Amino acid sequence: MSMDEVKPLRLLLVEDNPGDARLLQEELKEVATTRFEVRHVTRMAEALAVVSEPGLDVVLLDLSLPDGHGLSNIERVVQTAPALPLVVLTGTDDEQLAMRAVHAGAQDYLVKGQATGPLLVRALRYAIERKRAEEGLKREEAARQTALFREQFLGILGHDLRNPLQAISGNAALLLRYGGLSEPQRKAINRISISSDRMARMISDILDFTRTRLGGGYTLQRTWMNVHDVLKQVVEELEVAHPQKSFELSVSGTGWGEWDADRVAQAASNLVGNAVQYSPEGSAVRVLARDEGDGVRVEIHNQGTPIPAERLPHIFDPFVRGQQGSRSSSGSRSGLGLGLYITHEIVKAHGGSLQVRSTEAEGTCFWLKLPRHAPPAAKS
Repeated sequence: MSMDEVKPLRLLLVEDNPGDARLLQEELKEVATTRFEVRHVTRMAEALAVVSEPGLDVVLLDLSLPDGHGLSNIERVVQTAPALPLVVLTGTDDEQLAMRAVHAGAQDYLVKGQATGPLLVRALRYAIERKRAEEGLKREEAARQTALFREQFLGILGHDLRNPLQAISGNAALLLRYGGLSEPQRKAINRISISSDRMARMISDILDFTRTRLGGGYTLQRTWMNVHDVLKQVVEELEVAHPQKSFELSVSGTGWGEWDADRVAQAASNLVGNAVQYSPEGSAVRVLARDEGDGVRVEIHNQGTPIPAERLPHIFDPFVRGQQGSRSSSGSRSGLGLGLYITHEIVKAHGGSLQVRSTEAEGTCFWLKLPRHAPPAAKS
């Protein structure tokens, strides 16, 4: 590639002495290996305005200006553009000043009168590379801190919060089992039990959300399993939890496939549970499974107020709630709005798809397609 094809480095020269500025620009032109596109300003205020704009590669800064002097010039530029490489100019050859300039944020230091073309270019290119290395180290440290925070956060959720919550739930269950309670006491303990279970589900949702966002998605434990059995178990559990609701389960085909049984059960429970929350009294929640092509199709349908059209494109985003907005058919809040997002991520991890349609006439139907076999790259 010829020199004419190489993109020039964009340099901001901050120098109030016209003779020094002209000499520096002439020295840069003498070096054939690197081309510079120089923008010259004479005051600190002008420099700060330019460095706040994108596009510069490096700054060459005089430490003595009409409106700024000494190391404070460096600090002001660094504060305005912390990621921009900086080389300082001074009229005195002072080693202590050089070190203080570097500590203040400069990448290199040049003495006027000694800055020949090759030395000047070398200092500018070195400043650019050194700044890139510094920014890379900062990104690595930020990534390390993020990973550390993630592990601490997951540890708090997975252990420090779950343990006392399990103790609350377990003791509430013991009190209900032994009986001998008055009706007000039984109702109060039952509310404790229900609330602790809901909190446990929220913690699990937050754990899953954090893992998918910071940990790269789900790790699946695939086994040869039957999705019909999972759906029957999910429906039976919800029938017990919601005796006032009506369920219709219809399955056909074999239902066998290579999936993560726990994750498929979690996805199915989220979808059927969501349908229960938003189905009106007297209507049935319908669950259907059938073979389709090289996989299995599962549909969950409920009547009730449809999902608003403007919300449909974002229904699988995190912290977005379902049909009636933020409240279920019972009028109570139904969690953090992570269930559909987590379900979508589970289906996606299996190589499948999850979709929804919702109208006033037909109600709301979520359907997912799971390929029967894992792709070769996904098999453990």
